[in-house]
Amino acid sequence: MSDQDQAREVTAPEEPTQEESEKPKDAGEEVPSPPPHSQAAAEAEATEAEPEEEPVPPPHGRVSPEQKAEEQRAPTLADLDIYDTLRFMIGLLNQAAWIHLGLVAPPGASETRTDLAQARVAIDSLEALVDKLTPKANDEEKRELSTMLANLRVN
Repeated sequence: MSDQDQAREVTAPEEPTQEESEKPKDAGEEVPSPPPHSQAAAEAEATEAEPEEEPVPPPHGRVSPEQKAEEQRAPTLADLDIYDTLRFMIGLLNQAAWIHLGLVAPPGASETRTDLAQARVAIDSLEALVDKLTPKANDEEKRELSTMLANLRVN
């Protein structure tokens, strides 16, 4: 036997035999408390003790909490139609144009920097995207897009 095996035998608590556990305890004798469990072990035991519940289908016409959570998840790029994607890209290019014009500081920076070549590319790209989006935009959105481009060109 190795030294580690001997150490385990010495430190391992002895389980009482059936005869010892059936013996009555003296009133003055102190009863040893069981060894403390870690919180993870206690949670594992609690999980093992609880049977898994199968989800109960909701009554007709009602939505379960799981279904609500699925409906409330954030949309992904695949969920958006191309016109919503264009709107998103227009927002990004608009912000980039203002940053490269040196009129707005980049996120996380305190100072502005000017790069007119990149600003020009952003504005020209915006114009192309706005032209593609305009047929699907309502009157208010058309005005906003036109104003956005005019403001960028003036600056």
